[in-house]
Amino acid sequence: MLVLLLATALCAHAEPAAQASVRDTVAFDQLIRRLDNGEVALNSQASVDHTLDRLRALLPSNDAYRRRRYEYMYCFLAFDNDANGGYAYAGGGIEQARQAGDLEAEANFQICRGLYQGRVTTERDALPAYEEGIRIARRLENGRLIADGLTWRGSAQSLLGEQAKALFDFLEAQRLYEVAGNTTAAQSNLISIATIYRRLGEYDKAGDYLRQSMVFAQRKQDKQEQMVVNLQLGFLATERGDAAAAVVPLQRALALARETGSRQSVGAALLALAESSNARQQYAEALQYLEHAAREFQDVSDKSNTGMLALQSAEAHAGLGQRELAAREFDVAEANVRHSNNMRYLAELYEERSKNQEALGKPSAALADLKLKMKADAALARMAKTQITTLMSYQFDTERRELENRKLAADKMLKEQQLAALERVRSWQRLAILLAGVLLVLMLWLAWRQWRQSRRLHRLALTDPLTGISNRRHIEHMLHVAVDEARRTHRWLTVIMLDIDHFKRVNDRHGHPVGDQVLEQIVQACQGALRQFDRLGRMGGEEFLVMLPDTDLEGGLQVAERLRANVAAARPTVAGIELQLSISLGVAQLRHADTGAASLVRRADAALYHAKDNGRNRIEAAP
Repeated sequence: MLVLLLATALCAHAEPAAQASVRDTVAFDQLIRRLDNGEVALNSQASVDHTLDRLRALLPSNDAYRRRRYEYMYCFLAFDNDANGGYAYAGGGIEQARQAGDLEAEANFQICRGLYQGRVTTERDALPAYEEGIRIARRLENGRLIADGLTWRGSAQSLLGEQAKALFDFLEAQRLYEVAGNTTAAQSNLISIATIYRRLGEYDKAGDYLRQSMVFAQRKQDKQEQMVVNLQLGFLATERGDAAAAVVPLQRALALARETGSRQSVGAALLALAESSNARQQYAEALQYLEHAAREFQDVSDKSNTGMLALQSAEAHAGLGQRELAAREFDVAEANVRHSNNMRYLAELYEERSKNQEALGKPSAALADLKLKMKADAALARMAKTQITTLMSYQFDTERRELENRKLAADKMLKEQQLAALERVRSWQRLAILLAGVLLVLMLWLAWRQWRQSRRLHRLALTDPLTGISNRRHIEHMLHVAVDEARRTHRWLTVIMLDIDHFKRVNDRHGHPVGDQVLEQIVQACQGALRQFDRLGRMGGEEFLVMLPDTDLEGGLQVAERLRANVAAARPTVAGIELQLSISLGVAQLRHADTGAASLVRRADAALYHAKDNGRNRIEAAP
């Protein structure tokens, strides 16, 4: 506002040409600010071109400072369909900004280079550019620029599986946007936070954030953001096990991407649709989507999705029975996914390639891939545990800081009041404040220790101490909840009862310590056959219960066969002794006639004993 008043005062005494120049400068600065803050919805390539032309027309002549601002905005907006061109343009901008000593422009060009570096190679390669941009922005103490850099770095870290680090970046960016009063950027940042919660498995929280973001994107008529939200809603449905529900939001995302003219976004939507088609076993449809997606990415020089394209193509060809072609594509996918070090994609790749190897009659290769899959799952579990611990630590530290800040604010107010009324007892008041602070720290420490101890005891009460999976009490409790939820929402629910055949012989011949080690290895083999939302619990001895939400009897029989095959292929080795074991399984789907969880388990148990009576190492379905 002050800038506008000053410009008006100057124009009153200036020549007409000078007045126009001042007006253009003010208009240029306003448009740059609105673009920086995300307040301009660019819904098509035509609107991007028009905005850049308008910005160039307003650019004051012989103003090198503002020219660099125009050029870094051009870097972000003009190369959506030319990643190589954008990367080269950003590199030139960095050199020019350095020569001019313009740190703000250099920081923006660094962030812009990271954007295109992630497309040309991998997101991991983009991190140094983002970090350099953030470093410069912190040196300038430019909160909005710091926040912009954090959101880009957070997106890269999230794609690489570093969800805790990414969430920290997004939360810090959110705080900086709110401090600066930039509500538009803060609302857009919620999409990134929702993405993190989705990848952490917090689906309900992710859904809430995405619905809120969709309302805001529709309100400001931003088709690009609507496209991103629909894409995330599609991923959310697929990861929840409802690939059919993903089709509508993904089709909307594709239509919006085409309207905006962003071919990179079109490719991303097509790739997501291919993944959904594979999940629905529509393999020919998946290949059509992949062909179009590959063309879009190739035309914009985007190589970041090469591994995922090969992986989805391999899964589709495997589904169509084209096993040899699928095998070659799995190898291509592995080379690319290994380069990006994305453990989620590696785990998926090894599992699907193992099935393909088995179908090709290569049991040794299939077993090797299963072992690699187990290693990837173990790495993901360690990563998840580390991230959860880090997030809990961050949450505790944040709450502690807020508590300390409130306490300090209260102490400061009390101190000022007491200084005004009781100047003579100032030293006693300071001592009281110090003691209160020490007491507060002590109480916080005691409360934290009690909370940690409570959490440990709670885990012990719900976990089988030998295998680390749910104990009988916990799995039965989860099953009661699942039965109630399945009946309330009219969804499928299936359980599997399984028992290790002739396990008593292992204990009798080799001793109980060997038997315990065998149980641990059998559990690992079983977990490698289960999906993300399946739950495995130990009922006692060598008997286990598997709970399969959103799964009918046919799906349960497929999971049971994977369990049986995994255990048969496991061949646990203890003290140099290789054992070949098998399991018998009974499968039962929840029916209206079941009185509850106990009735469902009894039917599965009866089917299990029927399997044992019929020769073991087999699966029986409950009638």
